[in-house]
Amino acid sequence: MKKILSKFAPLGLISIAAVLTGCTQIDTGNVGVERTLGKVGKDALPPGVYFTVFKTVDEFTAKEVNFQLQDMTPKSRDNLTMKDVDIDIYFKTMPAAIPALYTKYQGDVVQHKQVVKDGTSDLVMAYSRVSREARESVYKSIAQLDATTMHTKRTELAEMVRASLQAELDNNDKGAFLITAVNVRNLLTDPAIEAAIRQRAETDQAIQKKLKEVDLARAEAERLIVQAEGEAKANKIISESLTPALKELRLAEIQRDAAIAIASKAGNTVLLGNATPLVNVNK
Repeated sequence: MKKILSKFAPLGLISIAAVLTGCTQIDTGNVGVERTLGKVGKDALPPGVYFTVFKTVDEFTAKEVNFQLQDMTPKSRDNLTMKDVDIDIYFKTMPAAIPALYTKYQGDVVQHKQVVKDGTSDLVMAYSRVSREARESVYKSIAQLDATTMHTKRTELAEMVRASLQAELDNNDKGAFLITAVNVRNLLTDPAIEAAIRQRAETDQAIQKKLKEVDLARAEAERLIVQAEGEAKANKIISESLTPALKELRLAEIQRDAAIAIASKAGNTVLLGNATPLVNVNK
């Protein structure tokens, strides 16, 4: 019996090896596409182990991946050529769409590490198409901005690229791709333009300073006008409130105060009309 078992032991090991080599594991975050005699399955296979003796299961990533667009020289709205534009694109391929995309873009599959330094060995679907559309979106978006102010609008530019790229991908493959983020890493203009940008910034600062000074002067002038108007109104109210008798009394008070002020100096005598001296101060 032992001899029989030992005789068939190699066959058992071969069978086990065949079973093991005929299995494929789909890792978390990826999906599988099944092919049987060249026919592609319609449903994406979730992570797990699959028996592949009579079929093939290709593994594609459904995780967020990124790639870089570098050394681009698009033209801005003011017809100036940018010196160097570098942008990072982050996107995901929707798991349910991968089987159909595999049929449509069989020749457009790359390993992530082939297009990104330190990338993974995961297969990325339709990379050439996504990267081509991304480059066109960058050129279209930059053509809508002026080179002299573009450096202040990085966030706006990133959103313009993201929206443009998402719309273009949806035109042909609705819901198959999701652009998760766009990062404007480098945005350089020609040195002459850079100098113009600095000059414009300095001019804008000087203009803002002058406008602030004008605003302060205008505010002070308005304050003085309001103050003067207030005093004029107050004097008018006082004047209108005086009766003839009160005016005579007020005039007498003013004359009295003036006489006392003059008479307080030595040697002065003050006469009011034909009256006797009101104040007589002898030396």
